[in-house]
Amino acid sequence: MSKRLRVPAFTLIELLVVIAIIAILAAILFPVFAQAREKARAATCLSNMKQLGLGIMMYAQDHDEKMPYNYAYTWPGQKELYYWQDLCRPYVKNEAVYSCPSASPHTTQTLKRPPGLPNPLVRDYIANAQWGFSQKSLVVNGIEYGQKGGDGVAGPFINNWQNDSIPLAQIEDTAGTIAIFDGRSGFDEVWRGEQVDAYYNATGQCAWEWSAPSKNNCAEGHIHKRHNGGFNVAYCDGHAKFVKNTKLGEWTKRGGD
Repeated sequence: MSKRLRVPAFTLIELLVVIAIIAILAAILFPVFAQAREKARAATCLSNMKQLGLGIMMYAQDHDEKMPYNYAYTWPGQKELYYWQDLCRPYVKNEAVYSCPSASPHTTQTLKRPPGLPNPLVRDYIANAQWGFSQKSLVVNGIEYGQKGGDGVAGPFINNWQNDSIPLAQIEDTAGTIAIFDGRSGFDEVWRGEQVDAYYNATGQCAWEWSAPSKNNCAEGHIHKRHNGGFNVAYCDGHAKFVKNTKLGEWTKRGGD
């Protein structure tokens, strides 16, 4: 006579305990998984930034050691508009590197696009074309950041209003000067020093001038800290890295600040 196997039964309380444990584990692990995914996206973005930084340097080597323009109109008449991405495109053949995997929606530009170039233009990464700090009394680490310093407080990019682009020789600290960075949707460059995250950290004031972001985001300015609270940058010597915060001196051509 065969004996029937008895399957142990679970009480309702035991089932609820198991469900509670699973829920707790899920609550703990899901954020970890999300952070891991974001780290992978940040690594891809950093690789993109490295390739673009090298593309900028190759452009400069082929153009009398001068940086590309942030944007450049064809003259006369401003008929077509080229951005730095277009000028570096011969050196960066892979269109995917212009898109950050964590940027959504992608920043785009459709104004006066030249024939044969991507339209709309992806602008997840934007250029450091800021031209100064409007507060003449701003002093950080003993260095004044007003208009008194002349061009030294400007960034390494410029626009071609019938003028020359910036020579590498004018960038006193290429390894410490930001060229391009993760940008907030809707902007194509940093216009003013007040629009960088470092300005807010240095002065306690919000970015406020020239298309400043909302007060809720004033600590970041036009930078988008979309990678676990940080962002990727490429410097004027071609190297790239992930940063949490920047110093004001990283946004200027002037060395030692």
